[in-house]
Amino acid sequence: MGNPKPSGKANTKEGKVAILERTKVLLSTSQLVIAVPFEGVSKEQTDMLRKELGKKIKASVVKNALMAKAVEDTPFAAMGPTLKNENIFFFIPEGEAKPAYEGFKKWQKEVKRNEPNQEPKTAVMDNVLYTGAKTIEGVTKLPTKLELITKIAQGIKAVPTKVGRGVAAPGNKLGRAFSALRNKLEEEGK
Repeated sequence: MGNPKPSGKANTKEGKVAILERTKVLLSTSQLVIAVPFEGVSKEQTDMLRKELGKKIKASVVKNALMAKAVEDTPFAAMGPTLKNENIFFFIPEGEAKPAYEGFKKWQKEVKRNEPNQEPKTAVMDNVLYTGAKTIEGVTKLPTKLELITKIAQGIKAVPTKVGRGVAAPGNKLGRAFSALRNKLEEEGK
């Protein structure tokens, strides 16, 4: 089944302005944007994909010219020059990259879109462009900021604990040594 016929809204000036504004809002709430080739995907398959991605991740087919205009002067500007062919864009907020990518891969398997030209082609985070499916998959597996902050806090908290144990250890060892010596002397003295 082919793509549904366009409504024509995207071809009017008002429609383009509305799409541009909606895309800018999506970009402002995203940490990561992934572009996936989307030619030949039916409306039913698109609905399945959106269901797999969940409510926090937004997926939208945006014309390349509008997307290029939307990413100007944003942390996603690096994507602009790479926009070619028909794409769907995943707008992924902080902490949702891994579930988004897993949902996409599950959908991809269900609809049998496993050809190399159907893999994610670009992703942008903090104005850094990532290309290739393996690289993008690696980016989605990175720990979140909250996970990194937690690890740092645990590491900082562990230092005083280790120092305290280190300072107390010689005293504890010395105390055990004196106790053992006292016990030995008492045994010999009896």
